[in-house]
Amino acid sequence: MLTCIRGASDDTNVCSSEPESTTVLSLAARVAVCDLARRHGLEAIRWWPPNEGDFLVEGLPYSLRQLRGELERALGCKVAIYLADCLATETRRRLERETVDLLSMDSA
Repeated sequence: MLTCIRGASDDTNVCSSEPESTTVLSLAARVAVCDLARRHGLEAIRWWPPNEGDFLVEGLPYSLRQLRGELERALGCKVAIYLADCLATETRRRLERETVDLLSMDSA
């Protein structure tokens, strides 16, 4: 599912404020996601737990459809991509607090 939300409503599927407390992406999954994000020219990719396949991305990938397909093959599950640039500022800030920045984890 590719998603570009112009303004997420308050009833949008939102996880708890403790993203790392529920499910953790495996190291292999994180490496694959970060590699794909870089190859597709993303500025950032953030994982939205507890669902393994929910991502908030910053920047526009070269091919959104191709990125989704490659992420689904790498993770073995359906993927939803939310474009941060299409979200209202308040919504984007809230989602940044509720997601895990995978690229910063990779460089640490």
